[in-house]
Amino acid sequence: MLSWSSTEAGTPADLAAVAEGAGDGGLPFGAELVAFADAVGGVDGDALVRARERLIAAAGDAFMIDAAAVLANFEMMTRVADGTGARFPVDTAVHRTALDARLDIARFTSAR
Repeated sequence: MLSWSSTEAGTPADLAAVAEGAGDGGLPFGAELVAFADAVGGVDGDALVRARERLIAAAGDAFMIDAAAVLANFEMMTRVADGTGARFPVDTAVHRTALDARLDIARFTSAR
């Protein structure tokens, strides 16, 4: 969804940079968003507070709230899909193979 939405908004994201947590991925407030997403997925509460404050300082309260809502929604969608056993259709899975390799998806625990 990020690749589609960022392209539609006229700022195509560099998904590899986003996945690696390197730079801003070519997105407005990208570095702050990547740090926030990493902190949300982590276990360090202090890192989350710092990342949230940094995102608010760069983009404002409303932007941070929207980002938190998007993160929460993706977490929920992933759990629902995993719980139901949903899989990509074959034609979609073939298309995603190159993207998965570029993002090194196999390194994530959930991919195993």
